[in-house]
Amino acid sequence: MTMTDLSDGRAAKRDAIRKARNSTKPTVPADQVLALLDADLARIQAAIDALLTPRPTD
Repeated sequence: MTMTDLSDGRAAKRDAIRKARNSTKPTVPADQVLALLDADLARIQAAIDALLTPRPTD
């Protein structure tokens, strides 16, 4: 790998970041994002509920 390869790689990454920042069209639709967040919230709530449930003592 030469220095040119590294510079070209960095330039490509900067270009990809710039394009992503300037993009007005999201890659994932909002309804899918909300569905994912709802699923995460349900898992988190279930974990909290499991922690708060008293365990029977033997």
